[in-house]
Amino acid sequence: MKKPITHFLGFLGLLFFEGFARLIITFYHRIDFSFYGISQLPSDVWVYIILASVLVSTWLTTMLVLTVINKNITTHALIFAAIILIWRGFEIANSYQTEPVFYFISVIGLHLLGIYLAYLVYSRQRSSNEEKTAIHSNES
Repeated sequence: MKKPITHFLGFLGLLFFEGFARLIITFYHRIDFSFYGISQLPSDVWVYIILASVLVSTWLTTMLVLTVINKNITTHALIFAAIILIWRGFEIANSYQTEPVFYFISVIGLHLLGIYLAYLVYSRQRSSNEEKTAIHSNES
């Protein structure tokens, strides 16, 4: 039961971080809040900020999911990627007429990059810790 809840909470965290960036833009420019897309943003700078928040929030929440689950990290990274891609599939279905194609491609690519980077960092850190543990147990 821990694994599905972790995936769900990781997904909610991802939505929170990206939504928080959108909320800041909404209050700063006094525009209508949009949960996804970039067509309503006031300038190109904010597009880059949204894209950066997608990468950072994906990396951060994937690291949290992998840390909490701590077993079969490849499988759980792929499951988390599938959850995110399903969410983006709904976004594309709801906004493909108003949003540019590069946004959809960029967001999906940044999600996959964030998950891959988190997987690399976590797996290398984990293998490094296992090596240190093995060295210390051999010295004893």
